[in-house]
Amino acid sequence: MQIYLVLALLFSIGVAVFAVQNASRVEITLFFWQLKNISLVLVIFGSALIGALATGLFGLVKQLKLRKMLKQYKNQAETLDMEAGCLQRKLDELYSASVGMETEKSVNQSNQ
Repeated sequence: MQIYLVLALLFSIGVAVFAVQNASRVEITLFFWQLKNISLVLVIFGSALIGALATGLFGLVKQLKLRKMLKQYKNQAETLDMEAGCLQRKLDELYSASVGMETEKSVNQSNQ
């Protein structure tokens, strides 16, 4: 996890150096929206910020989905554990009943 933080910091420093070295004025057009005479530094920082926010949003959505799946799996595991316990008790009951029947058979055979 720390390696991602270091890489993000290095990338941020690289973006900042690039932006400062390219501080000229530019014109931006996106569909019907137009900005004239805006600093390229603002464009670069704005783009980096939008990219970071989008990445964070996608990561958050993924993390929420994983938490939901984990909760479902925990509930399923608890249900299966309860079912396994119930089946084990039934198996124990059947085993003790069959042992009891065999004991009765052997007592009856020895009495005859």
